Amino acid sequence: MERNLRILVVDDEPDILETLEFSLTRRGFTVATAVDGLEGLEKAKRNPPDVMILDVMLPGCNGYEVSRMLKEWMENDPQATLFPILLLTARKVDTRDREKFVATWSRADACLYKPFEMDEVVATLARLAQVNPVRA
Repeated sequence: MERNLRILVVDDEPDILETLEFSLTRRGFTVATAVDGLEGLEKAKRNPPDVMILDVMLPGCNGYEVSRMLKEWMENDPQATLFPILLLTARKVDTRDREKFVATWSRADACLYKPFEMDEVVATLARLAQVNPVRA
């Protein structure tokens, strides 16, 4: 996997944000951060990352909404850079139908549950980085 991937991490929990930034930087990724949904949305549009890690429970605008807005922006703006979104959530989804609904509504490309293992995050980032979005 290309180690110089640019990753935008959006999380309002300082410990999680710091852990992700530190761990991903040590693994050779370039990391930018945001602490709420609106800041993450603005940063992603202004300087699109290669992959975005987005917490679900955020102040201002939750991760589901941010993900959906970004996906709609990427589809509707021919100048927008396409990138995958990985959701992080502490809320376990209790049924397959609910999980499918959340994935469909947020339109995120992947979801991991907290607490997570860094190896799992890196493996998911590698998988998402392999996907080369194509404009229809």
